[in-house]
Amino acid sequence: MSKEKNDLTLKVFALIIAIVLWSYVMSEVNPYRSETIRNIPVTFNNLEALERQGLVLMEPKEATVTVRVKGRKFDMANFDSKKIKAYVDLSGYGEGQVKVPVQVVIGDFSNINIERIEPSEILFRFDKLISRQKPVTIRTTGNLDSNYVLGDITTKSASVLITGPRSWVNEVAEVIAEVKIDGRKESASLTVPVKLVDDEGKEVRGVRYEPTVIDVDIPIYRKVTVPIELQTENQLPENYEITNISINPSRIALKGDNNIVYLASVQTKPIDINELIENPTMEVELDLPPNISLVNPNEKVTVSVVIEETLRKSFELSLRDISIRNLGEGLKIADDDLSKTIAITLKGSKDLMENFTEEDLGIFIDLNSFKAGEHKVYFGFNLPTGIIIEEINPQPIDIRLIND
Repeated sequence: MSKEKNDLTLKVFALIIAIVLWSYVMSEVNPYRSETIRNIPVTFNNLEALERQGLVLMEPKEATVTVRVKGRKFDMANFDSKKIKAYVDLSGYGEGQVKVPVQVVIGDFSNINIERIEPSEILFRFDKLISRQKPVTIRTTGNLDSNYVLGDITTKSASVLITGPRSWVNEVAEVIAEVKIDGRKESASLTVPVKLVDDEGKEVRGVRYEPTVIDVDIPIYRKVTVPIELQTENQLPENYEITNISINPSRIALKGDNNIVYLASVQTKPIDINELIENPTMEVELDLPPNISLVNPNEKVTVSVVIEETLRKSFELSLRDISIRNLGEGLKIADDDLSKTIAITLKGSKDLMENFTEEDLGIFIDLNSFKAGEHKVYFGFNLPTGIIIEEINPQPIDIRLIND
């Protein structure tokens, strides 16, 4: 019995010695070692889950981590760092910024442990994939010749459909199509590219849009500036007349095809002249020929007229009553001619004519350089402004100059 007890004691002692020796060997001969592996690429798993949710990964597009591992010297000697795989699972997240934990696996090296992962989380940003309709703005570059004017550019594609991440689509401030018009003298149909720009005019990239080109029609017209003529209809009441017409503007710019250069003037649409008595200043429309229009469609034309009541007066006087100027020395008008009569009819405003008398006629004949003999002589007048001679008979008058 004592012998058996001694054997057990020896065995226990031997086991302790073995453990101590193993610990010594492991700590001195095969100790623990740590190693840091940098720039391990991170795999993004379940990207298709984002697509199913209508999400787009905005950033980062790639990532790396640093992994610190630990193992026994002998195990570490056989360790291949390429076996370290890092990944993130992107399923189950929504729009916005989220931190996703990094997972690391080390292939078949079960004796190698992961001590630390840096960073342990990666900040991702996901955007919702959206579509938005935007109108197309047509911009022109260059200048036309001064005799031509650009009409309203039209396009069948009035808008484009933009598709992409919400933040990028929101950057699009304007959709533009640039049309070069420099030196053009005829209308044209062109196909031009579409460009997306932000608030600063910089091009926005990374989004899809349809259509990428549009067809535009560019109307170019010949331009002329012509006088405006007043066109009236009907008659003023008797003894009334228009004494002044003012059209504002007096000339107007028109556009049309190249035949417009033969247009000398443009008339107003007919105005009932009797309406002008009640409303002497009015806005009028122009009677434009076919395919001709105003360069400025908002330009207005006004007509102002002065209508006055008129009065006629007739006078009959003989040559004796008329002032004779510059009669040559030693000459005189034959007596039978001095008795000849002249009939005169004048017209003017009622205010001027009511107090007008024969003395106001200022009628005369000028015989300067006339010699003895028979002559045809014209009457002259010094009439107040606003009074006109409607009729004079005879004009000229036959007279005979004789020696005194």
